[in-house]
Amino acid sequence: MMLWTLLLILGLLNTQTAIAKKAIMHLSPPWTTVFSGENVTLTCHGINSFTPGTIWWYKNQQLQGIWSTVSIQTNQAGEYRCQTQDSALSDPVNLVVSSDLLILQTPYSVFEGDTLVLRCRGRDGTITNMTYYKDGRIFSYFLKHSDFSISRVGLSYSGKYHCTGVFTFIIVPWEKSSRKVDLQVQELFTPPKLKTITSEPTEGTPVTLSCETQLSPQRLDTKLHFSFFRDGRVITSGWKKSHVFQIPAIQIEDSGSYWCEAKAVTLNIRKQSSYLKISVKRIPISGILMEIQPTGGQVTEGEKLVLICSIAQGTGNITFSWHREGINASLEKKSQHSLEEKFVLSTVTENDSGRYYCTADNNISTISSLLSNVIVKSRNLSFPFNSSVKIDHLSFGLIVTQFIMIVLAASALLFFFGPWSKPGTPQRETLPVQFQTTSVK
Repeated sequence: MMLWTLLLILGLLNTQTAIAKKAIMHLSPPWTTVFSGENVTLTCHGINSFTPGTIWWYKNQQLQGIWSTVSIQTNQAGEYRCQTQDSALSDPVNLVVSSDLLILQTPYSVFEGDTLVLRCRGRDGTITNMTYYKDGRIFSYFLKHSDFSISRVGLSYSGKYHCTGVFTFIIVPWEKSSRKVDLQVQELFTPPKLKTITSEPTEGTPVTLSCETQLSPQRLDTKLHFSFFRDGRVITSGWKKSHVFQIPAIQIEDSGSYWCEAKAVTLNIRKQSSYLKISVKRIPISGILMEIQPTGGQVTEGEKLVLICSIAQGTGNITFSWHREGINASLEKKSQHSLEEKFVLSTVTENDSGRYYCTADNNISTISSLLSNVIVKSRNLSFPFNSSVKIDHLSFGLIVTQFIMIVLAASALLFFFGPWSKPGTPQRETLPVQFQTTSVK
């Protein structure tokens, strides 16, 4: 029993899905008002017009018959509807059969962009001086019998229409007025709506804009093109067939008011969506770190020092700057869409010793790294004499020069304080040493 109930529910769901779209009815001739005795052909179209199958015909909400034919003829007034196997019940068509002397004939369906044809007809005799009215005001005037056509009508042409004409009856002119006909110009497609998943996307993420509209079921073959705008400027190059616009990686400067336009290609009917405010969020900077090369921050003067500043996350244009403790001004600044930048001192001196740090800023947050010590060691001129020591020519020359100067200085001191006499100084006499021998008795 439960299985049967489930199958029944699934069957109903499939049926509802299949008949989601309404059937469409056409009239030939296209007028909704005719004189009594005139026939009108009603044609019913479902989703699949090539295989209509069974058609249900209704008059005044009562089933009139079930046929396989797509068309029927009638000369009776009433509200007509139809339904096919693959469609829902059509919109009603109100057919008016009149016995008046003068009638105004209007088409069953008029869409914006269509050419509207109005026909003022007299039952007997010739009518002249026809005047057409819209909402009680004169719309147009003709001396002789003629259809009145208006090209590319818009929604503003909806209203109540009627006409007047002059009959000649036994040489006496006689003016007659038709009944008022309520004419509704239908939308070719609905005003578009601009949609996106979120109006506050994160900077650097993809964003999809969708310009959504709906064509009338009777005009599904109408070709539409689309265009997208931001802050008064078009952001697409010309009109596109697709109603979707992709922003691969949105940036903070892409924030603004967006809207889209849809255009019927052949009829040049354009409709604009309402505005959609998009505010791009920037990710704050976090996880800053400064790395020193050589590792440990010890470097010999004359060598290269590299300070690498990096962050774990943060969006936008990142401004990196490097600082030394005790100095107000920054040593270097670099702005890039990057999570890492480096500062290079190509030749350091002992004066470059100190504590360094870096900062990162993306206009919504600023963060500083920890202090890192940098020690610049001076070069040692003394060296052991072995094959592992390498000395350049300049250092060797300095050592030899200093050695010669030391030798010269020592020689001068020895000469000055040595046993030699100065010129003109008499020499002292040296007495011989006498040794006496004492005998032992």
